[in-house]
Amino acid sequence: MATGKTDHICSGRTCMFCRVLENPAGVKQTGARSYMDSQVIERVKELEQRSLLTGSEVAPPTSKGEEIERLALLDMLTGLYNSRTFLKELKDELKRSKRYKRPVSLCMVSVDNFKELTRQYGALTSDGVVKYVGEILKGATRDVDIAARYSSEEFALIFPETGVQGATVVAERIRQRVANQSLSANFNNLKVTASVGLAAFPTHAREHDELLQRGIEALEQALNAGGDRVSLAQTINQG
Repeated sequence: MATGKTDHICSGRTCMFCRVLENPAGVKQTGARSYMDSQVIERVKELEQRSLLTGSEVAPPTSKGEEIERLALLDMLTGLYNSRTFLKELKDELKRSKRYKRPVSLCMVSVDNFKELTRQYGALTSDGVVKYVGEILKGATRDVDIAARYSSEEFALIFPETGVQGATVVAERIRQRVANQSLSANFNNLKVTASVGLAAFPTHAREHDELLQRGIEALEQALNAGGDRVSLAQTINQG
Protein backbone atom coordinates (compact mmCIF):
# COMPACT_ATOMS: atom_id res chain seq x y z
CA MET A 1 0.00 0.00 0.00
CA ALA A 2 1.21 3.50 -0.72
CA THR A 3 2.23 5.86 2.04
CA GLY A 4 1.01 9.41 2.43
CA LYS A 5 -2.64 8.53 2.64
CA THR A 6 -3.80 12.11 2.85
CA ASP A 7 -3.28 12.58 -0.89
CA HIS A 8 -3.96 9.04 -2.02
CA ILE A 9 -7.27 8.15 -3.54
CA CYS A 10 -7.53 5.20 -1.15
CA SER A 11 -7.69 7.14 2.12
CA GLY A 12 -9.95 5.70 4.78
CA ARG A 13 -12.39 8.60 4.41
CA THR A 14 -12.76 8.63 0.65
CA CYS A 15 -12.17 5.16 -0.82
CA MET A 16 -15.46 3.66 -1.95
CA PHE A 17 -13.90 0.20 -2.14
CA CYS A 18 -12.74 0.26 1.47
CA ARG A 19 -16.17 1.38 2.68
CA VAL A 20 -17.89 -1.39 0.74
CA LEU A 21 -15.59 -4.08 2.06
CA GLU A 22 -15.87 -2.89 5.65
CA ASN A 23 -19.64 -2.43 5.71
CA PRO A 24 -21.48 -3.21 2.46
CA ALA A 25 -24.88 -3.07 4.14
CA GLY A 26 -24.10 0.31 5.65
CA VAL A 27 -23.03 1.74 2.31
CA LYS A 28 -26.34 0.82 0.73
CA GLN A 29 -28.24 2.35 3.63
CA THR A 30 -26.54 5.71 3.08
CA GLY A 31 -28.16 6.11 -0.33
CA ALA A 32 -25.31 5.02 -2.64
CA ARG A 33 -26.21 4.84 -6.32
CA SER A 34 -27.21 1.66 -8.15
CA TYR A 35 -23.66 0.77 -9.18
CA MET A 36 -22.98 -0.10 -5.54
CA ASP A 37 -24.86 -3.37 -5.97
CA SER A 38 -23.76 -6.86 -5.05
CA GLN A 39 -21.86 -7.32 -8.32
CA VAL A 40 -19.60 -4.39 -7.54
CA ILE A 41 -19.01 -5.65 -4.01
CA GLU A 42 -18.13 -9.09 -5.29
CA ARG A 43 -15.76 -7.59 -7.89
CA VAL A 44 -13.92 -5.63 -5.21
CA LYS A 45 -13.55 -8.75 -3.10
CA GLU A 46 -12.33 -10.69 -6.13
CA LEU A 47 -9.66 -8.11 -6.98
CA GLU A 48 -8.56 -7.90 -3.36
CA GLN A 49 -8.16 -11.66 -3.19
CA ARG A 50 -6.32 -11.92 -6.53
CA SER A 51 -3.96 -9.11 -5.58
CA LEU A 52 -2.54 -11.35 -2.84
CA LEU A 53 -0.80 -13.28 -5.62
CA THR A 54 1.58 -10.39 -6.14
CA GLY A 55 2.21 -9.65 -2.46
CA SER A 56 5.23 -10.62 -0.43
CA GLU A 57 3.35 -13.42 1.31
CA VAL A 58 1.79 -15.77 -1.23
CA ALA A 59 -0.24 -18.59 0.22
CA PRO A 60 0.96 -21.99 -1.04
CA PRO A 61 -1.34 -23.52 -3.65
CA THR A 62 -3.46 -26.41 -2.50
CA SER A 63 -2.93 -28.35 -5.72
CA LYS A 64 -0.59 -28.55 -8.68
CA GLY A 65 -3.41 -27.27 -10.88
CA GLU A 66 -3.76 -24.12 -8.79
CA GLU A 67 -0.02 -23.50 -9.01
CA ILE A 68 -0.12 -23.77 -12.81
CA GLU A 69 -3.11 -21.41 -12.93
CA ARG A 70 -1.31 -18.91 -10.70
CA LEU A 71 1.84 -19.00 -12.81
CA ALA A 72 -0.19 -18.45 -15.98
CA LEU A 73 -1.40 -15.11 -14.61
CA LEU A 74 1.96 -13.69 -13.58
CA ASP A 75 5.20 -12.36 -14.98
CA MET A 76 7.86 -14.54 -13.39
CA LEU A 77 10.52 -11.83 -13.04
CA THR A 78 8.43 -9.24 -11.22
CA GLY A 79 5.51 -11.17 -9.74
CA LEU A 80 3.14 -8.69 -11.40
CA TYR A 81 0.41 -9.75 -13.78
CA ASN A 82 1.61 -10.56 -17.30
CA SER A 83 0.48 -8.73 -20.43
CA ARG A 84 -2.16 -11.32 -21.30
CA THR A 85 -3.82 -10.99 -17.90
CA PHE A 86 -3.55 -7.20 -18.11
CA LEU A 87 -5.39 -7.03 -21.44
CA LYS A 88 -8.21 -9.21 -20.11
CA GLU A 89 -8.53 -7.09 -16.97
CA LEU A 90 -8.50 -3.87 -19.00
CA LYS A 91 -11.41 -5.12 -21.12
CA ASP A 92 -13.33 -6.17 -18.02
CA GLU A 93 -12.74 -2.87 -16.23
CA LEU A 94 -13.89 -0.84 -19.24
CA LYS A 95 -17.08 -2.87 -19.47
CA ARG A 96 -17.72 -2.33 -15.77
CA SER A 97 -16.93 1.37 -15.90
CA LYS A 98 -19.25 1.91 -18.86
CA ARG A 99 -22.02 -0.06 -17.20
CA TYR A 100 -21.89 1.85 -13.92
CA LYS A 101 -20.78 5.14 -15.47
CA ARG A 102 -17.67 5.29 -13.31
CA PRO A 103 -14.11 6.39 -14.26
CA VAL A 104 -11.11 4.12 -14.70
CA SER A 105 -7.54 5.23 -15.37
CA LEU A 106 -4.60 3.59 -17.10
CA CYS A 107 -0.92 4.42 -16.57
CA MET A 108 1.81 3.14 -18.87
CA VAL A 109 5.23 3.23 -17.20
CA SER A 110 8.60 2.83 -18.92
CA VAL A 111 12.17 2.75 -17.63
CA ASP A 112 14.03 5.58 -19.38
CA ASN A 113 16.94 4.62 -21.67
CA PHE A 114 16.38 0.93 -20.94
CA LYS A 115 18.02 -0.38 -24.10
CA GLU A 116 21.13 1.71 -23.46
CA LEU A 117 21.19 0.49 -19.87
CA THR A 118 21.07 -3.13 -21.10
CA ARG A 119 23.91 -2.55 -23.55
CA GLN A 120 26.07 -0.90 -20.91
CA TYR A 121 25.45 -3.19 -17.92
CA GLY A 122 24.06 -6.40 -19.39
CA ALA A 123 20.85 -8.39 -19.14
CA LEU A 124 21.23 -9.40 -15.49
CA THR A 125 21.47 -5.78 -14.39
CA SER A 126 18.53 -4.72 -16.55
CA ASP A 127 16.48 -7.56 -15.05
CA GLY A 128 17.36 -6.20 -11.63
CA VAL A 129 16.11 -2.76 -12.68
CA VAL A 130 12.83 -4.24 -13.90
CA LYS A 131 12.34 -6.04 -10.56
CA TYR A 132 13.16 -2.83 -8.70
CA VAL A 133 10.55 -0.81 -10.60
CA GLY A 134 8.04 -3.63 -10.15
CA GLU A 135 8.48 -3.44 -6.38
CA ILE A 136 7.88 0.31 -6.46
CA LEU A 137 4.64 -0.24 -8.39
CA LYS A 138 3.47 -2.80 -5.84
CA GLY A 139 4.10 -0.33 -3.03
CA ALA A 140 2.33 2.53 -4.79
CA THR A 141 -0.95 0.79 -5.61
CA ARG A 142 -4.04 -0.35 -3.73
CA ASP A 143 -5.25 -3.94 -3.48
CA VAL A 144 -7.97 -3.24 -6.05
CA ASP A 145 -5.52 -1.77 -8.59
CA ILE A 146 -4.04 -3.95 -11.30
CA ALA A 147 -0.29 -3.79 -11.93
CA ALA A 148 1.27 -5.67 -14.84
CA ARG A 149 4.46 -6.00 -16.82
CA TYR A 150 3.39 -5.02 -20.32
CA SER A 151 6.70 -5.54 -22.19
CA SER A 152 10.43 -5.85 -21.47
CA GLU A 153 10.75 -2.34 -20.00
CA GLU A 154 7.12 -1.21 -19.81
CA PHE A 155 4.52 -1.63 -17.11
CA ALA A 156 0.78 -1.01 -17.04
CA LEU A 157 -1.41 0.06 -14.12
CA ILE A 158 -5.21 0.02 -14.05
CA PHE A 159 -6.91 2.18 -11.41
CA PRO A 160 -10.63 1.28 -11.01
CA GLU A 161 -12.96 4.02 -9.76
CA THR A 162 -10.20 6.60 -10.36
CA GLY A 163 -10.30 9.69 -12.56
CA VAL A 164 -7.48 11.74 -14.03
CA GLN A 165 -6.74 13.75 -10.88
CA GLY A 166 -6.35 10.76 -8.58
CA ALA A 167 -4.32 8.76 -11.11
CA THR A 168 -2.00 11.73 -11.69
CA VAL A 169 -1.16 11.86 -7.98
CA VAL A 170 -0.15 8.19 -7.98
CA ALA A 171 1.72 8.49 -11.30
CA GLU A 172 3.79 11.38 -9.99
CA ARG A 173 4.51 9.49 -6.78
CA ILE A 174 5.78 6.53 -8.79
CA ARG A 175 7.99 8.75 -10.92
CA GLN A 176 9.52 10.38 -7.85
CA ARG A 177 10.16 7.10 -6.05
CA VAL A 178 11.98 5.63 -9.05
CA ALA A 179 14.12 8.75 -9.49
CA ASN A 180 14.95 9.28 -5.83
CA GLN A 181 16.18 5.80 -4.94
CA SER A 182 19.42 4.02 -5.79
CA LEU A 183 19.62 0.32 -6.49
CA SER A 184 22.22 -2.39 -6.64
CA ALA A 185 21.87 -5.00 -9.39
CA ASN A 186 24.44 -7.61 -10.42
CA PHE A 187 27.21 -5.76 -8.53
CA ASN A 188 26.32 -2.46 -10.23
CA ASN A 189 25.12 0.55 -8.25
CA LEU A 190 23.00 2.90 -10.32
CA LYS A 191 20.01 5.20 -10.46
CA VAL A 192 17.29 5.16 -13.10
CA THR A 193 14.28 7.26 -14.00
CA ALA A 194 10.88 6.41 -15.42
CA SER A 195 8.30 8.04 -17.66
CA VAL A 196 4.54 7.69 -17.24
CA GLY A 197 1.73 8.10 -19.76
CA LEU A 198 -1.78 8.49 -18.35
CA ALA A 199 -5.16 8.03 -20.02
CA ALA A 200 -8.59 7.73 -18.43
CA PHE A 201 -12.13 6.71 -19.32
CA PRO A 202 -14.22 8.62 -20.24
CA THR A 203 -11.95 11.69 -20.47
CA HIS A 204 -9.51 10.33 -23.04
CA ALA A 205 -11.13 7.23 -24.53
CA ARG A 206 -14.36 5.24 -24.64
CA GLU A 207 -13.13 1.73 -25.54
CA HIS A 208 -10.42 -0.45 -24.01
CA ASP A 209 -8.22 -0.56 -27.12
CA GLU A 210 -8.53 3.19 -27.55
CA LEU A 211 -7.64 3.72 -23.90
CA LEU A 212 -4.52 1.57 -24.29
CA GLN A 213 -3.50 3.43 -27.43
CA ARG A 214 -3.95 6.81 -25.72
CA GLY A 215 -1.87 5.63 -22.78
CA ILE A 216 0.93 4.46 -25.07
CA GLU A 217 0.85 7.74 -26.98
CA ALA A 218 1.08 9.70 -23.72
CA LEU A 219 4.03 7.54 -22.65
CA GLU A 220 5.81 8.17 -25.95
CA GLN A 221 5.21 11.88 -25.47
CA ALA A 222 6.90 11.73 -22.05
CA LEU A 223 9.85 9.77 -23.45
CA ASN A 224 10.29 12.11 -26.42
CA ALA A 225 10.29 15.10 -24.08
CA GLY A 226 13.33 13.73 -22.25
CA GLY A 227 11.82 11.23 -19.83
CA ASP A 228 11.40 11.37 -16.06
CA ARG A 229 7.95 12.96 -16.34
CA VAL A 230 4.21 12.25 -16.40
CA SER A 231 2.26 13.06 -19.58
CA LEU A 232 -1.51 13.07 -20.07
CA ALA A 233 -3.36 11.88 -23.13
CA GLN A 234 -5.32 14.39 -25.16
CA THR A 235 -8.93 14.92 -24.09
CA ILE A 236 -11.46 13.64 -26.60
CA ASN A 237 -14.50 15.54 -27.80
CA GLN A 238 -17.35 14.55 -25.49
CA GLY A 239 -20.00 15.67 -27.95
